[in-house]
Amino acid sequence: MAAAYQDARILATQKNTSYQVLVSPIGITPAQICIDLDGDGTCGAGDPVTTFPAQVTLSNLGVPVPLGAAQLSYLAIDTEHLNASANGLTLNALGLPCQRSSAAAQCVSIGWVQYLQLPRSNGDVMYAAVTVTPTGRVKTWIFIPASNGNGQWL
Repeated sequence: MAAAYQDARILATQKNTSYQVLVSPIGITPAQICIDLDGDGTCGAGDPVTTFPAQVTLSNLGVPVPLGAAQLSYLAIDTEHLNASANGLTLNALGLPCQRSSAAAQCVSIGWVQYLQLPRSNGDVMYAAVTVTPTGRVKTWIFIPASNGNGQWL
């Protein structure tokens, strides 16, 4: 996932245009993301697609301790809080993350987080996250649970 965000960022700056990284809706198995090269809002035949193993869920729902401004130093939007016309992160011609309310709307600068959930054989769920800062830095996080029910992102 981090590689797809970085690839979209590089493409956007090289082509001097915006590209959206689309995230499949919750419940689609296997989950996938794509870089929407033609801007039609769908993952088409010519768009680079990343398909995740069937066990991986791309969902921000149920994350025990969401990443917040304290860890990130910025506010981050996630897929469950996007407006109805957007289902992914857009990277503008400067390689900066933004969100649009429609294809014709101005891209508003944002920070971004996408959580990944992987069930384990012992019944636990492992959590990871990929963030994109408002300046375009892509980072991968792993959640380390604690015996007290809390935990921390590293």
